[in-house]
Amino acid sequence: MSAVLIFIGAVLRLFMLRARSLWFDEASTLLLASVPLARLPATIVRDEGNPPLFAALMHGWIALFSDPLFGLRLFSALSGIAALFAFRALARRVLPEKARAPALFFAAFSSYWVHLAQDGRVYSFLLLLALLAAIVVWDLGERPTVRRWAAYAALGVAGLYAHYYFAVVLAGHALWLLVRARRERRPLRDWALAHAAIAAVFLPWLPHFRDQLRLHVHDPVLGEALGPRHLLDTVGTIFYDPTFLGLALPQWLPVAVGAGVVVLLGFAAARARRANAVERSGLVFSFCGFGVPLALILLVELILRRPVTQARYFAPLSPYLFLCAAAALDGARAAARGARMLAMLVVVGGLAGYYVSAAYVDPKLGALADALRRTDARRPIVYVGTYYYLPMRVYYLPERPQYLAAEGEGLGYDYAGIPPYDGLMGRERLARLGPCLVIDESRRLTSRLASAATGRQLAPLLFPRP
Repeated sequence: MSAVLIFIGAVLRLFMLRARSLWFDEASTLLLASVPLARLPATIVRDEGNPPLFAALMHGWIALFSDPLFGLRLFSALSGIAALFAFRALARRVLPEKARAPALFFAAFSSYWVHLAQDGRVYSFLLLLALLAAIVVWDLGERPTVRRWAAYAALGVAGLYAHYYFAVVLAGHALWLLVRARRERRPLRDWALAHAAIAAVFLPWLPHFRDQLRLHVHDPVLGEALGPRHLLDTVGTIFYDPTFLGLALPQWLPVAVGAGVVVLLGFAAARARRANAVERSGLVFSFCGFGVPLALILLVELILRRPVTQARYFAPLSPYLFLCAAAALDGARAAARGARMLAMLVVVGGLAGYYVSAAYVDPKLGALADALRRTDARRPIVYVGTYYYLPMRVYYLPERPQYLAAEGEGLGYDYAGIPPYDGLMGRERLARLGPCLVIDESRRLTSRLASAATGRQLAPLLFPRP
């Protein structure tokens, strides 16, 4: 059964891999991957909020492909497929046998995981690193060896250089290992050395991290704080992620799914109290892997008084929710079977919504680019909003001159520094521009997405004088 689920999961991650348009963050990844490695740290600090590992890997990886978008997403898909194998190995360690198949079903059919695996960003790779680290952590709790400690340190370093949120993952692991070491009177020297090694290798990047915080602390990329409703919405998204189709669905739907997952977590906690020692250890490990990072995220938001997370940042925490949900649904009674079937239907429904979204709802920038190619090639393209500008300029229409009509302050990205020309236009520069095509994705100026105008017409509309 597990081999069949992994095969289906692999097919799902490769199916319609190129259906969705390249979106802004993927275009940013392509742009960063084209930067020479010597200049990558400075560019990462200027234009990104993440560490450099993924962009550095993509620098070499996408050079193997004629279509960089396909290469970018294929890497995520392969990471997602490898994550299924890693999740199966983790489930075999922490769950009773009957609960493993439902857990792997959630992982294989999760639209959230499929979305990560078809997105040219770091999160599918981050999920794989987190799962590998979880396996090593569990094995260290059972029988610590020097080789396992070395593997844990290496995965910790890779995780931190992939995404800063891996720090909260390591915090959950560290607490689990510390409690296990003390309970069984094992020496703490290896525990301390492994974490010291992780800190030492990451230390050279800390000045760059400080600069990123200073430059991007006010970027408008995060939504609401992680209050009860947002938390339920995020947890629900992990089981039910219809992506763009979600814009047309009731906003309470993922919240309701999240509330159902919380109920399952309550049943899993109750099960842990009456389970045998082996099953209880697996459930406590899962709760620690999700609960400790969540508590730290809430603490950071409380201290900073601002949001610090998005749903995709929960990628390394999501496996523990699948493990706990499967453990809660493990049972032969009619109620357990009915709840298990309902949970599976919810997950499959989210997957169907994701593919419908990818095929019909997602913005089709490729079609827009084809339409623009049929216009006068001498006319430059001016974008009123930022969202389409980077994908169109970097990937779809790199041969056409393209400009962004916006002021430089508060944009959260150095649009003037995008090679090979400065495309950021203020009022005076725009007024000197002749006939152009205007792309207005928010329909600020007209009801049409694309229209013809001149720079002189646009300047007073976009930059009214006080």
